[in-house]
Amino acid sequence: MNKFLFDTALKYRISRHMIFFVLLVFIFSLVLFSRSIDQEFLFLLKLTFTNALFFLGYGYLTIFVLIPVFLSERKYFWFGLVFLLTGFFLSALKLSISDFIFYTSISPEYLSSKGILNFRYILINTKDMSFIVGLMVIVKFTKDWLIAEKQQNVLQKKYEELNLRLLQSHFEPHFLFNTLNNLYALSLINSDKTPDVIRKFKRVLQFSITEAQLKRVPLKKELEMIQDFIEIEQIRYGDRLRIEMKTMGSIENQEIAPFILFTLVENCFKHGSSKDAGSPWINLSVRCEKGTIRFEAKNSIPTKCQSNLVFHEKGLAKLRQRLELVYPKKYILNLKGESMEFSVQLELILS
Repeated sequence: MNKFLFDTALKYRISRHMIFFVLLVFIFSLVLFSRSIDQEFLFLLKLTFTNALFFLGYGYLTIFVLIPVFLSERKYFWFGLVFLLTGFFLSALKLSISDFIFYTSISPEYLSSKGILNFRYILINTKDMSFIVGLMVIVKFTKDWLIAEKQQNVLQKKYEELNLRLLQSHFEPHFLFNTLNNLYALSLINSDKTPDVIRKFKRVLQFSITEAQLKRVPLKKELEMIQDFIEIEQIRYGDRLRIEMKTMGSIENQEIAPFILFTLVENCFKHGSSKDAGSPWINLSVRCEKGTIRFEAKNSIPTKCQSNLVFHEKGLAKLRQRLELVYPKKYILNLKGESMEFSVQLELILS
């Protein structure tokens, strides 16, 4: 039913207009027959059919010709003038070839000794036709507005989905290069760590390819991927990098948009540890309670570098866009920079 009413395919449009025309003629014929004294229904049906041709012709002419030509160009005066003149001309034409029984049966008080084809009746008929055409225009543009609104919602949804996929498919290439370099170095010395690193690297890549395309993933899986990522990065830094990660509350049965927390952890390495030739550190904490997750990421800043909130804001701009799309009005993201430390606090309402 919804497809029949709103589909713009030609077969549906023709079917809608045909059914509307038949119903209009039939209903008005019944009304005319109920108020007529001695006229046959078939005769009145033909009379109504003739009148309906003028009414609908006036309506289609207005909707598909006058409105696009004049109103789309904001020529309101000329639209009103041509609209009324067209109605007046069609009224005179209709009354000249249509039987006067229609008016004498419906509104006999309008009939006078001068006949029905006079200036007064033409004005009355123009008023009636214009009123019905006005209703047709309202119905037409209401339907068009509903269709346009529906299409706009569909397009907006598709845009958000495409934008979301683009944002969450982002994966920093420096991590890939660093990991490949680490694997190459480990392979040269035949290290026992090589298979384990390859296994963790495979899981991180698999997560970025498969789970990243989902709307939600288990929080536990996101944290496991972060742990694999940290252990891979730890190989590059060795013992000079200190990392602490605390998990509080129950993370079971909790789901989160993929790569939300990972982006914050990756930011700690990219803008913190990677620039610190000394002894960098990273502290991570996750707390889950009552459908809310609170995540905090802190990292050291080398003495030679200065914390720049604007710089970090740009680095997390895509994350903010994702949060706006996935968790509108359900998140708080705060950044805080000091001389030797940078921190990010994220609060998400998961339910």
